[in-house]
Amino acid sequence: MKKILKTFMAAAVTAVVLIHSASAQLAVRGSLGSDVPGLSTFNGDEQKDKNALSGIHPRAVKDFEKSFKSITDENWSKLSDGYIASFTADSIKTRVAYNRNGRWQYTMLYYGEKKLPLEVRSAVKSVYYDYDILNVAEIYLDNQPLYMITIQDETHLKTIGVYDGDMQVIQEYQRG
Repeated sequence: MKKILKTFMAAAVTAVVLIHSASAQLAVRGSLGSDVPGLSTFNGDEQKDKNALSGIHPRAVKDFEKSFKSITDENWSKLSDGYIASFTADSIKTRVAYNRNGRWQYTMLYYGEKKLPLEVRSAVKSVYYDYDILNVAEIYLDNQPLYMITIQDETHLKTIGVYDGDMQVIQEYQRG
């Protein structure tokens, strides 16, 4: 069962990584500041709506308000197949996705190395000790977080997936 779940997570993460591949290219060029690059833009089928709550399924709004009680400045976007709520709190950018029926689909958090849990950071650094951690995407499709960590050294750029204590290279690029 764990292998099936990991395979599913790897497929989902690969899709997410492909969406954000431009972010990694920006980071390689050195434009990574305190923010994670490329996270303020969404994929092409989203529509920004200033009065978005009027068109959002009430179940999605209720779930969001229950899950993120202290957030009051979120931005809602309509997708062809659902909704995205996004906000930044404590320098962590968060996206929460809901389907058309207002049911929660996933939550993604984006942040830098300093916010990465110590045990995950230690596991990555123990294997990739000569690499710098550029950014982290923490993904929840269930109750167990999946970490997508972009790292680089002088010649390589890699995306490492960490799930339930297992670490795997998802993507690897030669820099040059």
